[in-house]
Amino acid sequence: MVRMHVWLRKKDEMTDEQFREYWVSTHAPIARDGYEHLAGYVIHAVTRAPEGQERPYDGIAELTWEDRDGFSADMKSEAGRKGTEDLPNFTSAFGVLFVDEIVVA
Repeated sequence: MVRMHVWLRKKDEMTDEQFREYWVSTHAPIARDGYEHLAGYVIHAVTRAPEGQERPYDGIAELTWEDRDGFSADMKSEAGRKGTEDLPNFTSAFGVLFVDEIVVA
């Protein structure tokens, strides 16, 4: 399984609510409806940080594919291009990580 985490920082002029609404209603459907091989897409919206700490980002997207070929095909697709081009509409920064899931409990 290919598991990708994308951390996102909202645009400074957006409220948390505006950021989440755009992400869920406008951005996420690009992948959900356009990636032919996508197995899962989960949004983890940050609600707060411990007292005295600043949030390093405002949310994490977790996208999964059954295999590398499906991932590669989706990244090369029109939806892959559209998703990348849409990021500046609601983020000031983002980063991508590929992860292995290790279940502890």
